Amino acid sequence: MTHEDRLAVARDLAQRILAKYGDAVLGIAIYGSVARGADTSYSDIELKAITSDSVDEHDVEYVHRSGMKIEINYEHAENYLRRAGSVDTDWPIWAGQYRQQVVLFERENFFAQARQAVGSLKDKDFRAAQAQLIAEDLYELVQKIRGAWEHHHEENLRWWAGRFLWFSIMWLGLANRKYFTSGSTVWEEVRKFMILPKDFESCLSVLAGFKPSSAGEIYRAVEGLWTEIQRLADEQGVMWQSDEWLV
Repeated sequence: MTHEDRLAVARDLAQRILAKYGDAVLGIAIYGSVARGADTSYSDIELKAITSDSVDEHDVEYVHRSGMKIEINYEHAENYLRRAGSVDTDWPIWAGQYRQQVVLFERENFFAQARQAVGSLKDKDFRAAQAQLIAEDLYELVQKIRGAWEHHHEENLRWWAGRFLWFSIMWLGLANRKYFTSGSTVWEEVRKFMILPKDFESCLSVLAGFKPSSAGEIYRAVEGLWTEIQRLADEQGVMWQSDEWLV
Protein backbone atom coordinates (compact mmCIF):
# COMPACT_ATOMS: atom_id res chain seq x y z
CA MET A 1 0.00 0.00 0.00
CA THR A 2 1.37 3.41 -0.98
CA HIS A 3 1.27 6.73 0.86
CA GLU A 4 -1.56 7.86 -1.42
CA ASP A 5 -3.45 4.65 -0.64
CA ARG A 6 -3.17 5.32 3.09
CA LEU A 7 -4.40 8.88 2.65
CA ALA A 8 -7.38 7.56 0.70
CA VAL A 9 -8.17 5.06 3.46
CA ALA A 10 -7.82 7.82 6.09
CA ARG A 11 -10.23 10.07 4.20
CA ASP A 12 -12.72 7.22 3.92
CA LEU A 13 -12.44 6.53 7.66
CA ALA A 14 -13.01 10.25 8.35
CA GLN A 15 -16.25 10.13 6.38
CA ARG A 16 -17.34 7.04 8.30
CA ILE A 17 -16.61 8.81 11.60
CA LEU A 18 -18.69 11.80 10.49
CA ALA A 19 -21.52 9.55 9.38
CA LYS A 20 -21.53 7.82 12.76
CA TYR A 21 -21.12 10.79 15.12
CA GLY A 22 -22.30 13.76 13.04
CA ASP A 23 -22.23 17.19 14.65
CA ALA A 24 -20.43 15.83 17.72
CA VAL A 25 -17.23 15.67 15.65
CA LEU A 26 -15.18 18.88 15.84
CA GLY A 27 -12.05 17.70 14.06
CA ILE A 28 -10.32 14.73 12.46
CA ALA A 29 -6.61 14.59 11.68
CA ILE A 30 -3.96 12.07 10.68
CA TYR A 31 -0.81 11.95 12.79
CA GLY A 32 2.26 9.73 12.84
CA SER A 33 4.32 8.67 9.84
CA VAL A 34 1.49 9.09 7.31
CA ALA A 35 1.05 12.74 8.32
CA ARG A 36 4.79 13.32 7.87
CA GLY A 37 4.87 11.54 4.51
CA ALA A 38 7.40 9.13 6.03
CA ASP A 39 5.27 5.98 6.00
CA THR A 40 6.65 2.72 4.66
CA SER A 41 5.07 -0.51 3.47
CA TYR A 42 4.65 -1.50 7.13
CA SER A 43 3.23 1.73 8.56
CA ASP A 44 -0.18 1.96 10.18
CA ILE A 45 -2.81 4.69 10.01
CA GLU A 46 -3.27 6.82 13.13
CA LEU A 47 -6.21 9.21 13.44
CA LYS A 48 -7.39 11.67 16.06
CA ALA A 49 -11.14 12.27 16.20
CA ILE A 50 -11.96 15.30 18.35
CA THR A 51 -15.50 15.32 19.70
CA SER A 52 -17.86 16.99 22.12
CA ASP A 53 -18.42 15.26 25.45
CA SER A 54 -21.54 13.61 24.05
CA VAL A 55 -19.20 10.92 22.68
CA ASP A 56 -17.27 8.81 25.18
CA GLU A 57 -13.50 9.01 24.89
CA HIS A 58 -12.21 5.71 23.59
CA ASP A 59 -9.74 4.11 21.19
CA VAL A 60 -10.52 1.92 18.21
CA GLU A 61 -7.51 -0.22 17.29
CA TYR A 62 -7.55 -3.21 14.98
CA VAL A 63 -5.94 -4.95 12.03
CA HIS A 64 -8.03 -4.86 8.87
CA ARG A 65 -8.12 -8.00 6.72
CA SER A 66 -6.14 -6.08 4.08
CA GLY A 67 -3.22 -6.13 6.51
CA MET A 68 -3.57 -2.46 7.45
CA LYS A 69 -3.28 -1.54 11.15
CA ILE A 70 -5.78 1.18 12.12
CA GLU A 71 -5.77 3.29 15.29
CA ILE A 72 -8.43 5.94 15.96
CA ASN A 73 -8.26 7.96 19.20
CA TYR A 74 -11.53 9.65 20.18
CA GLU A 75 -10.78 12.56 22.49
CA HIS A 76 -12.92 15.35 23.92
CA ALA A 77 -12.04 18.79 22.56
CA GLU A 78 -11.44 20.21 26.04
CA ASN A 79 -8.99 17.45 26.92
CA TYR A 80 -7.22 17.67 23.56
CA LEU A 81 -6.62 21.41 23.94
CA ARG A 82 -5.48 20.99 27.54
CA ARG A 83 -2.98 18.29 26.60
CA ALA A 84 -1.75 20.26 23.58
CA GLY A 85 -0.83 23.08 25.96
CA SER A 86 0.75 20.92 28.65
CA VAL A 87 4.13 19.34 29.41
CA ASP A 88 4.75 16.09 31.26
CA THR A 89 7.63 13.64 31.56
CA ASP A 90 6.70 11.89 28.28
CA TRP A 91 6.23 15.14 26.35
CA PRO A 92 9.19 14.59 23.98
CA ILE A 93 7.66 11.39 22.61
CA TRP A 94 3.98 12.42 22.27
CA ALA A 95 4.16 16.16 21.49
CA GLY A 96 4.65 15.58 17.77
CA GLN A 97 1.09 14.40 17.25
CA TYR A 98 -0.13 17.92 18.13
CA ARG A 99 2.37 19.56 15.78
CA GLN A 100 2.69 17.23 12.81
CA GLN A 101 -0.73 16.39 11.44
CA VAL A 102 -2.85 16.44 8.31
CA VAL A 103 -6.29 17.87 8.97
CA LEU A 104 -9.08 15.94 7.27
CA PHE A 105 -12.01 17.79 8.83
CA GLU A 106 -12.62 20.59 11.33
CA ARG A 107 -15.36 22.88 12.56
CA GLU A 108 -14.77 26.51 13.51
CA ASN A 109 -11.00 26.30 12.97
CA PHE A 110 -10.60 23.86 15.83
CA PHE A 111 -6.99 22.97 15.03
CA ALA A 112 -6.06 26.66 14.99
CA GLN A 113 -7.09 26.70 18.66
CA ALA A 114 -4.87 23.68 19.21
CA ARG A 115 -1.91 25.45 17.59
CA GLN A 116 -2.48 28.40 19.90
CA ALA A 117 -2.43 26.04 22.91
CA VAL A 118 0.80 24.46 21.65
CA GLY A 119 2.41 27.89 21.57
CA SER A 120 1.51 28.63 25.19
CA LEU A 121 4.11 26.34 26.81
CA LYS A 122 6.29 27.96 29.46
CA ASP A 123 9.81 27.26 30.73
CA LYS A 124 8.51 26.62 34.24
CA ASP A 125 6.36 23.79 32.88
CA PHE A 126 9.39 22.15 31.31
CA ARG A 127 11.47 22.56 34.47
CA ALA A 128 8.70 21.00 36.55
CA ALA A 129 8.56 18.00 34.21
CA GLN A 130 12.36 17.70 34.31
CA ALA A 131 12.32 17.69 38.12
CA GLN A 132 9.56 15.08 38.18
CA LEU A 133 11.42 12.84 35.76
CA ILE A 134 14.58 12.95 37.85
CA ALA A 135 12.80 12.32 41.15
CA GLU A 136 10.36 9.64 39.96
CA ASP A 137 12.48 7.71 37.47
CA LEU A 138 16.13 8.60 37.01
CA TYR A 139 17.14 8.76 40.67
CA GLU A 140 15.31 5.53 41.50
CA LEU A 141 16.90 3.72 38.56
CA VAL A 142 20.37 4.91 39.53
CA GLN A 143 19.85 3.45 42.99
CA LYS A 144 18.67 0.14 41.52
CA ILE A 145 21.67 0.04 39.19
CA ARG A 146 24.04 0.73 42.08
CA GLY A 147 22.45 -2.08 44.05
CA ALA A 148 22.71 -4.47 41.11
CA TRP A 149 26.38 -3.56 40.65
CA GLU A 150 27.13 -4.04 44.33
CA HIS A 151 25.48 -7.47 44.41
CA HIS A 152 26.76 -8.61 40.99
CA HIS A 153 23.29 -8.89 39.42
CA GLU A 154 24.43 -8.25 35.87
CA GLU A 155 21.13 -9.03 34.16
CA ASN A 156 19.28 -6.52 36.34
CA LEU A 157 22.03 -3.97 35.82
CA ARG A 158 21.77 -4.24 32.03
CA TRP A 159 17.97 -4.08 32.05
CA TRP A 160 17.76 -1.05 34.33
CA ALA A 161 20.61 0.70 32.50
CA GLY A 162 18.61 0.53 29.27
CA ARG A 163 15.61 2.08 31.00
CA PHE A 164 17.87 4.72 32.55
CA LEU A 165 19.08 5.66 29.07
CA TRP A 166 15.53 5.99 27.75
CA PHE A 167 14.42 8.27 30.58
CA SER A 168 17.66 10.25 30.19
CA ILE A 169 16.82 10.86 26.53
CA MET A 170 13.32 12.01 27.50
CA TRP A 171 14.93 14.36 30.03
CA LEU A 172 17.23 15.77 27.36
CA GLY A 173 14.20 16.36 25.12
CA LEU A 174 12.66 18.43 27.91
CA ALA A 175 15.94 20.22 28.62
CA ASN A 176 16.24 21.21 24.96
CA ARG A 177 12.50 21.95 24.58
CA LYS A 178 12.52 19.51 21.65
CA TYR A 179 10.15 16.68 20.80
CA PHE A 180 11.11 13.64 18.74
CA THR A 181 9.68 13.20 15.27
CA SER A 182 9.02 9.51 15.99
CA GLY A 183 10.29 6.67 18.11
CA SER A 184 12.40 5.46 15.20
CA THR A 185 14.31 8.77 14.93
CA VAL A 186 15.16 9.24 18.62
CA TRP A 187 18.81 8.19 18.33
CA GLU A 188 19.43 10.37 15.29
CA GLU A 189 17.70 13.44 16.71
CA VAL A 190 19.03 13.38 20.26
CA ARG A 191 22.59 13.55 18.93
CA LYS A 192 21.76 16.94 17.34
CA PHE A 193 20.54 18.61 20.53
CA MET A 194 22.39 21.75 21.60
CA ILE A 195 22.31 20.79 25.28
CA LEU A 196 23.98 17.40 25.80
CA PRO A 197 26.00 15.72 28.57
CA LYS A 198 29.74 15.46 28.15
CA ASP A 199 30.81 12.20 26.45
CA PHE A 200 27.18 11.56 25.51
CA GLU A 201 28.01 9.67 22.32
CA SER A 202 30.17 7.24 24.28
CA CYS A 203 27.46 6.71 26.93
CA LEU A 204 24.84 6.25 24.22
CA SER A 205 26.89 3.59 22.43
CA VAL A 206 27.38 1.62 25.65
CA LEU A 207 23.91 1.93 27.15
CA ALA A 208 21.98 1.43 23.90
CA GLY A 209 23.99 -1.66 23.09
CA PHE A 210 25.48 -0.19 19.91
CA LYS A 211 28.73 -1.90 20.89
CA PRO A 212 29.46 -4.91 23.13
CA SER A 213 30.13 -3.65 26.66
CA SER A 214 31.01 -5.23 29.98
CA ALA A 215 28.92 -4.76 33.12
CA GLY A 216 31.61 -2.44 34.42
CA GLU A 217 31.48 -0.26 31.31
CA ILE A 218 27.70 -0.05 31.58
CA TYR A 219 27.87 0.87 35.26
CA ARG A 220 30.44 3.61 34.65
CA ALA A 221 28.43 4.96 31.72
CA VAL A 222 25.35 5.25 33.94
CA GLU A 223 27.28 7.04 36.68
CA GLY A 224 28.83 9.41 34.16
CA LEU A 225 25.52 10.23 32.52
CA TRP A 226 23.82 10.68 35.90
CA THR A 227 26.52 13.13 37.03
CA GLU A 228 26.07 15.14 33.84
CA ILE A 229 22.27 15.24 34.09
CA GLN A 230 22.58 16.63 37.61
CA ARG A 231 24.99 19.28 36.33
CA LEU A 232 22.65 20.28 33.52
CA ALA A 233 19.71 20.36 35.92
CA ASP A 234 21.61 22.77 38.18
CA GLU A 235 22.46 24.98 35.19
CA GLN A 236 18.80 25.16 34.18
CA GLY A 237 17.52 25.80 37.70
CA VAL A 238 15.70 22.46 37.94
CA MET A 239 14.99 21.82 41.63
CA TRP A 240 14.37 18.10 42.10
CA GLN A 241 15.25 17.64 45.79
CA SER A 242 13.24 18.79 48.80
CA ASP A 243 14.56 20.38 51.98
CA GLU A 244 11.37 19.37 53.80
CA TRP A 245 9.70 16.11 54.74
CA LEU A 246 6.59 16.21 52.61
CA VAL A 247 3.47 14.16 53.34
